[in-house]
Amino acid sequence: MQELMRMVERTEQEPHEHQLRRIGARQLRARQREERRAEEAIMEIAWSRLC
Repeated sequence: MQELMRMVERTEQEPHEHQLRRIGARQLRARQREERRAEEAIMEIAWSRLC
């Protein structure tokens, strides 16, 4: 869980334009999918702890 949080924090700190210059569009899309999955996993864990 902590690793997922670090990944989300790290990607939020980088400006979008810098991301586009640094990595290609395909890699950016793959990274965004990975981030979305990580965020969904975090939310699922949070909800499971509330219930």
